[in-house]
Parts: sequence; structure tokens; C-alpha cells
Amino acid sequence: MFTLYRAPWVCLLLLGAGCAQMPAEMALDSPVYSASNAGLVVGSLNGAGPYGTWLEFRDEHSAKTFGWAAKDYYSAWLPAGTYQVSSLGSRRGTMGAFGQPLRFTVQAGQINYLGELVNDCSYPVQPTAYYGVMACGPLALGTCTVPRASVGLCVVDRQKQALRTFLKAQPRFAELPVRPALMGTR
Repeated sequence: MFTLYRAPWVCLLLLGAGCAQMPAEMALDSPVYSASNAGLVVGSLNGAGPYGTWLEFRDEHSAKTFGWAAKDYYSAWLPAGTYQVSSLGSRRGTMGAFGQPLRFTVQAGQINYLGELVNDCSYPVQPTAYYGVMACGPLALGTCTVPRASVGLCVVDRQKQALRTFLKAQPRFAELPVRPALMGTR
């Protein structure tokens, strides 16, 4: 029997399930984007946890954001342009860049390999970028800041492995040219 004290849990579950799905416009069978007007980004996450990681990219020109909960290998259509990793979600909370954000460039009509994003990369490796839990004020109504770094992120080039896995699952994209578009802080 459904009782009132269970209502908040049901709402949280439904909200979480809605946030996890990739928007239809970004999906591989997108009704909006294709190789004629966008680039296909392919990458992977290491240390994303059993439920994945919220991943949000912001177009530096239009400020439009594209986000979804990615897990392991991911792929999505994005319009051509330069992007920042504007936020990441994890058990720590929503994280933003502490210092320079990760950036990458997408070219239309190509597979743009972004790299493997390694969460909490270990010493002696120097992290590519630092991200921290965002402080957004009461009820998240204020401007968000990142007061300190919580995690160092590394970007590792495993293009051959990632593309083999992607193209095995999605052979229809084998004709697209591949370009490295590794995330960095440039």
C-alpha cells in the first residue's frame, strides 16, 4: 500500500530516473542531429561508480548545455563547436571546475574521440584538471562557486580500445572519419 511517508522517496526515484536519460536530440538515433549537422563524440569514464556520472558539456559560443548520466563508454551527437565540461555529478555532489575546465572541440561529420576520463587519478600522474563540489547558496538560488578542489581528473588516450568497442556495438558509424579531440585545459 502506498503511504504518504513513501511519497518523497518515490518522487526522488522518478526525478533521478528522468535525469539519467540522454536527451533524444543527443542520442545516436537523434531526430535533430546527424553527421550532416553535428559531430559524434565518443569517450569513456573510469571510476564513474555503479550508477554512472552526471556529465554536462557547455557550448562556449552559445552557452547551451548538454547533459546526461553517462556510464563506462558513452557516445552522443553534439553540434560543431568548442565545449567545456561544465559539471560532473557523483556521490560527492555536483562538481564544477576548480581553475581551468576541461575543454574539447567537436567537428561535424566526424567521430570526435574525447578520451577516457579517470576520476581521482593516482600519484605520480599529474591531473589534467581539478574539479570540486559546487556551493550554490541556500536552495541553490545563488551563483554557484567551487571553493576548493575535491578531485583530480586525468584524461587518458585509449582511442583504439574505445573506438573498437563503440564500432562493434554501432557498425553503422564505421564510415565516419575519426579525429582525436582529447579533453584538456587549453
